[in-house]
Amino acid sequence: MEKHDICIKNETIEYELTYKQMKSIRMKVRQGKLIVSAPYFTPLSYIEKCIEQYASQFLSQLKNYEAYALYKDQGFVDIFQQRYSLVLRDIGMKKCQRHGQELYVYHHHIEKCVEDYLKEILYCYIEEKIIGYLAYDFDLDMPKIEIKKYKGRWGSCFYNENKVTFHLSLVHLEKDLIDYVIVHELTHFLQANHSALFYQEIEKRMPDYKQRIKRLKEKHI
Repeated sequence: MEKHDICIKNETIEYELTYKQMKSIRMKVRQGKLIVSAPYFTPLSYIEKCIEQYASQFLSQLKNYEAYALYKDQGFVDIFQQRYSLVLRDIGMKKCQRHGQELYVYHHHIEKCVEDYLKEILYCYIEEKIIGYLAYDFDLDMPKIEIKKYKGRWGSCFYNENKVTFHLSLVHLEKDLIDYVIVHELTHFLQANHSALFYQEIEKRMPDYKQRIKRLKEKHI
């Protein structure tokens, strides 16, 4: 992976470039950074010409990016759209505890400690919601739930394994958007692909799902 700078509209933008075995150049914004993948031996001049050509598609994403967390003492983390200040009290315990709008972290490995805490919070929320959905909206067996980090999706359904997985970053969002992702993945047990029938099933349970999708697309992973 290489780091380069390019000037676009009088602004200097840093991008990360990775050469791969592929046929065309790909660009995306991830966590406030421009990530570029290109076929081996592609000239840098051609890559930057492509970046300039499609700049309008990612410049607003870069400008409007706001992190969900800053993992350091006196940093912050968003939990269900609420921001908490991080306060380090290192006593060697891998534990976190909320006090008002502060999240106390009791171990110097702040990021690992907080993310383990977030996984637990998100897992409990999703488990409770799924139990409720299965009781009233879905005639399904309780699936296995996993929380993990994805690069480009909010969740996945493995219907052959009776398992659903969810991106840890969901814990930073509003609960109604998390609910949409849960319903989306559960619906895959009824309709495997994203057909018209799939979205009809979602609409039965969540009539405003289109508005939620629109808002979800504005969030970054």
